[in-house]
Amino acid sequence: MTNPDIQKIADELAIRRLLDEYCLRMEINAFDEWLDLFTDDAVYEVHRRVLHGREAISAMLSQAPHGVHLPGAARIEIDGDTADVVQSYLFLSNSDDKWNSGWYQRKVVRTAQGWKFSLTRVKFARVGEMTPHEKARLLVFPVSFE
Repeated sequence: MTNPDIQKIADELAIRRLLDEYCLRMEINAFDEWLDLFTDDAVYEVHRRVLHGREAISAMLSQAPHGVHLPGAARIEIDGDTADVVQSYLFLSNSDDKWNSGWYQRKVVRTAQGWKFSLTRVKFARVGEMTPHEKARLLVFPVSFE
């Protein structure tokens, strides 16, 4: 295996960890730790809104419902210090027992602090409501393991 092969594998693992942290930090960590996954000038597109910069992202998404983010398969195409990523997801809200599924389309960039999101687009595929016996509203956030 050549050094470029090893670097590509290391980069893909680092990007997959970034994708995992996106979901887990929303549920387990402080919201500011979730924001650390983004570049300062990141763009986030959701609900027909385009948010520019971490301050705008924070203002809107800190008010979003809590729940469980279940990431799906991801396609990662690395080109030097940037990568294009498409990933499916399922989100289960604990505030109103609604759910949605779709895809994240992302651009990630290598920074001095590691890979970060510079662009995120959320494309909804389906939205629904869970039946009463599914009890998503009983989930408690943030999660604590202590």
